[in-house]
Amino acid sequence: MCNCNLYYNGNLVMEDVMIVEKVEDKIIAIDLFGDKKEFKGEIKKIDLNENKIFIEG
Repeated sequence: MCNCNLYYNGNLVMEDVMIVEKVEDKIIAIDLFGDKKEFKGEIKKIDLNENKIFIEG
């Protein structure tokens, strides 16, 4: 199982992210427990080797 940490503008904002989805001008992330956060910006990098997702906005 691949749980990722999500960084927004360089800051860790979510752990154990399971789903990331682009919906219109938002990025929606959902973690292992079903908690959801929305971000404005762009996905800059997904590093599956380090389990990290980077969004800048």
